[in-house]
Amino acid sequence: MYRFWSNEKVKKTQILASHREGVVRRCVEAGVVLAIQDTTDLEYTTHEATKDLGYINQTPQQGIKVHSCIAVSSKGEPLGMLHQQSWTRKQRSGKKKERKKKPIQEKESYRWLQTAKGAEEGLAEKIQLIHVADREADIFELFAQKRSANSELLIRGEYNRRVKEEMGYLLPMIEQGSILGTMTINLERNPKRRARQATLQIRGMRVTLEVPQNHPKPHNLHPVEINVLLVEETEKPADGSQPIRWLLLTTLPIDDFQQAWQCVRWYSYRWLIERFHKTAKKWLTRAKNFNSKPESVYSKHWLLITLLLGD
Repeated sequence: MYRFWSNEKVKKTQILASHREGVVRRCVEAGVVLAIQDTTDLEYTTHEATKDLGYINQTPQQGIKVHSCIAVSSKGEPLGMLHQQSWTRKQRSGKKKERKKKPIQEKESYRWLQTAKGAEEGLAEKIQLIHVADREADIFELFAQKRSANSELLIRGEYNRRVKEEMGYLLPMIEQGSILGTMTINLERNPKRRARQATLQIRGMRVTLEVPQNHPKPHNLHPVEINVLLVEETEKPADGSQPIRWLLLTTLPIDDFQQAWQCVRWYSYRWLIERFHKTAKKWLTRAKNFNSKPESVYSKHWLLITLLLGD
């Protein structure tokens, strides 16, 4: 088995391609599919003999960065892996001002755009594919990127972006937006809170996002029209945890409360990829015998584990 991992003729792309055929078939049967993206770190600092590891954050920790995209049905049923990429940082991230000056193709954040394209291959013409991601994916180029037919975005917002509308910025605009309705949901537990119920109030409107003023190549981009939802918990949680406040940017319609609520429900499934990564890491602890192998062996082993879990 270890000779298999070390074989340079066995590529990660080949391993994923052999799995993807079944995933596409399940996606077509589902009709509406959420393509949920997220990044995780594989930390191997104690594997001192391992070759080609890199920095995984601003500390001396060594390991591999992995970005995955899983397919999930509109009812929250996992369907398998659509896309995955891994890489190592040869040096720690530079200062934020320096990173902002780089074109998107030279930034790590380009992975969100690449994964959206990769997930669409062979799928977007057959089904409705909705790209779901957290605040790291609040990237203007992702909103501006051309998508395949029947491909939509559902991204949690991070920034108070400039808008063309009268108040000039996104947050004050949506905070004054019309209340579409309220709904009570069950929240899954996570490391920061216990499972509980939450009553959510939803505001929505359509805005035009301006091209960021500090963009290195602003003339290559144009303003983007997009729908915005502000989802807020109406009462302070009894357990002392932070109340829900989601700013969602979407190309899906929000003409009425049912459409808006569907966006919220679909975004609530994003936690599935975090559970997926957590489970895969437990299996990966069995890779201790790879201590002297290169990074490529680790990343192929991780990919196969995630595919087995995805099936």
